[in-house]
Amino acid sequence: MSNRLLASETLRLLSFPWSAPHADQPQSTLSWSRMRAAWRRHRSRQQITQLDAHMLKDIGVSFSEAEAEANKPFWRA
Repeated sequence: MSNRLLASETLRLLSFPWSAPHADQPQSTLSWSRMRAAWRRHRSRQQITQLDAHMLKDIGVSFSEAEAEANKPFWRA
């Protein structure tokens, strides 16, 4: 139903600038919060692939919408 990240894409992401410095928040806190948010998006997109047509209908999502969401990379909100 959905594409999975390839190992080469994962390695490429290691150099991705996870956080930009903000005056009101330390950089380490900001980067951890962004990493947690990215992990939550990844997990929820994996879980939507496990839903069948009946469950998708219950939450008001079409198959094509669920597939589009599942295929989005975890770093995109």
